[in-house]
Amino acid sequence: MPEDAARARVFMSGRSQHVTIPVNFRFRSSEVTIRRDPESGDVILSEIVPLQEVFAALDAEPFPEGFLSEEDRDRRPAQSRPALDALLDD
Repeated sequence: MPEDAARARVFMSGRSQHVTIPVNFRFRSSEVTIRRDPESGDVILSEIVPLQEVFAALDAEPFPEGFLSEEDRDRRPAQSRPALDALLDD
């Protein structure tokens, strides 16, 4: 077993399978994404970073000098998209 790995208990509860997460692997969020690695078949859980943290990190990092300067900006008028407008109006 790799040095940074640990064992966890798997158990059934009704028709769902659950895994106990050791303390050093606990998530900060209440939801995770789950996927299976197509090559190894391993199940991978990834923490979903709260949007507040994402926005705070973006706010903390200034834009580089000259980012989207006036000449780089797209100033064309917005396109008319009636089908999209109808979806958003619902």
